[in-house]
Amino acid sequence: MAHFLVEYADTSKAAQREALRPDHIAYRKGLGDALRLAGPLLDHDGQPVGSVVIIDAPDRVAVETLARADPYVAAEVLQLVSVRAYRIAAMRPPG
Repeated sequence: MAHFLVEYADTSKAAQREALRPDHIAYRKGLGDALRLAGPLLDHDGQPVGSVVIIDAPDRVAVETLARADPYVAAEVLQLVSVRAYRIAAMRPPG
């Protein structure tokens, strides 16, 4: 398994985002232990402009498949920007 950093851009479809939020959250929770980190990218005013996730997967193709299957991506609420191999060099539990 390897780590991959996935970056998404927000497409400013706020009404669709709210309607699909439960499905999006359920999808990400369904990734289980493969999902290492997830959260929105924010602008200077604290408004979402995208999202970043770190996923464990066997290869880049598997991650791209997972990234495109997110309900937000399917509905074009988020646009997939990039998938990059990533090495976690240090990690502290939130707190």
